[in-house]
Amino acid sequence: MSAKIRVLGIALVLVGAFGALVPFVGPLFGYTMGSTGAWVITESRVTLHLIPGLVAILGGSIMVGGGSRARLGAVLALLGGIWFTVGPEIRPAWAGSDGGGMMMMGGNVWSTIASSLGYHDGTGVVIIVLAAYGLGAISAHSSSGVTSSRSDVGRSGEREPART
Repeated sequence: MSAKIRVLGIALVLVGAFGALVPFVGPLFGYTMGSTGAWVITESRVTLHLIPGLVAILGGSIMVGGGSRARLGAVLALLGGIWFTVGPEIRPAWAGSDGGGMMMMGGNVWSTIASSLGYHDGTGVVIIVLAAYGLGAISAHSSSGVTSSRSDVGRSGEREPART
């Protein structure tokens, strides 16, 4: 497996870890969403951060391991990124119409934007982009074994007839 795919896997592990841990560590630095303190486990932190972050970490780890399962790892990471992005929008389906106590953060529009990007949307989009790029790299790497070897290709780029 190529080094590019392994580097993408490492990046997915790091971004997934950020997404999984930011709601637990962020309040220590004033980077909060809602009024819940640091290291407090809530339903929304588990379903919207910890689970998709762990899925992205698992997917990235599988990609780092390489081999025939790298594509599975990229798909898992992609699913984790999608969940980061759409999870907050569909959460009211199981948490009730009030969002289950989830509230926007910060006192001004810029802190709300920064928290939304860091906690959900931005993290999810970065994971989606990395995983999609990884899927493309894996596909390109897989199909490179199907192309002709250099010895079979003449100077004009056309395939030379097989010698018998």
